[in-house]
Parts: sequence; C-alpha cells; structure tokens
Amino acid sequence: MEETFPFVTAIVVAAGGSTRMGGEVSKQLLPIAGMPVIGRTLSAFEAAGCIDDVVVVAREEDLLDIYDIIRSFGFEKVSQVVRGGATRQQSVAMGVQNARPETTHLAIHDGARPLVSVQVIGDVVACALEHRAAATGVRVKDTLKQVSDAGVIEYTPDRSHLWMVHTPQVFEKRLYQRAMDAAQEAREDFTDDCQLVERMGGIPVHMYEGSYENIKITTPEDLPIAEALLLRRQQEGDL
Repeated sequence: MEETFPFVTAIVVAAGGSTRMGGEVSKQLLPIAGMPVIGRTLSAFEAAGCIDDVVVVAREEDLLDIYDIIRSFGFEKVSQVVRGGATRQQSVAMGVQNARPETTHLAIHDGARPLVSVQVIGDVVACALEHRAAATGVRVKDTLKQVSDAGVIEYTPDRSHLWMVHTPQVFEKRLYQRAMDAAQEAREDFTDDCQLVERMGGIPVHMYEGSYENIKITTPEDLPIAEALLLRRQQEGDL
C-alpha cells in the first residue's frame, strides 16, 4: 500500500471584532516593532517546515489590507484569504471548507498570537501527528478562585492540574470535521476548538507545554508587552 504523508494546513483565524482594543482599527493590522500583528503571525507559519499551506480567515473590511500584507512580506504559503463568520467557530469552519483537498491535519491558530514560535508550531504538530489531537498551553501560575455572582469565593481548584490553553491546536482533519458537524447539529458554538473534540468523546486531546511568550493581543496593554518580548528575542538572536 502506498504510504501517505501528512499535509498540514494552518487555519489562521483573524476575524474577531477587536472590541477590547478600544479603537476602530483591527488589532490584526496594528504594528508590533514595525510589522502588523497578522504579519508577525504569518511569518512564523511561513518559516515552520511542518506547515504546507495557510488559509487566513478575516473580517470582510480587513481583506484588502491582509492581501497587501501578504504581498508586501512575500508569504508564499498563504493560498487563500476568506471571509469569516459571525462567531469564531463559524470562522474556523470557513477556513476548513477552504483547506486544500490533500489536507490531512489542521493547525488552527489565533491570528492575534503573533509571538508563536516555529519551535512551538513544530512540536504541537508532531504531537498531533502521533495522537490525532493536540494543543499547546502553559501551566497556570496563579491561584484561581471560583466566585459567585455575589462576589463570594466558592471554591479554590487545585492549580497543579490547571493549564491555560493557547494555539495552535492541531487535529486530524477527518476527526475535526466530525466534531464540527456534531456541534453544528446540536446547535452548540464554542470559542475553543479542543471543546469540539472533547464533547464528542473517545479521542483524548494531548497538551504540549509551550511558551508563556505566546500571548494573545487582546487589550492595548498587550502591544508594548509584545514589543518588549520581540526586542529581547532580537537581542538574543532568536529572530
């Protein structure tokens, strides 16, 4: 029987409303050390040898700007830029629908995580190739509290078993499509791709310990933090 090799398509989701940035400009287009956020993100996937193709999912009003960024920086792996949906899950579905037919695995990533490293991408993809489903994340550092609507502490979970999940989250394509179809049939909508596979049951999602630097640009305070981290990488020769 002919051996088949994995073909990994990255679905870079950049269709959020940027409401917490406090401005009208999409956070994907804001500069970090001279390059737009989405450009920083795409550069990591361009450099990752395990990624064969990239589909970007964006807001309709950002499509032309993102096309310009792709051309300006010469990102050759980006095959399509498509319009997103009303929710993150719907946006990911649009990206999956536009993945190339030979795709065997999907690496779903937040466009607003521009500091993801080539190392993290490669390691979590390798984990998914072995286990069918994997995500990157980091261990929780702080003590967490479950608090009631009245502002009263109800419970303190054991943080030794708690992780903050990041992206990329990588799945066998057929597995993810089954999970996505099941969620749509049940009229359920999730903000985290692992939840789709978790609710289906039977296939464990493995967690790969990534980097605390893989931050998400959500509020204005995140931009100077990202720039400081990039500056440190440049000084250490990691860029």
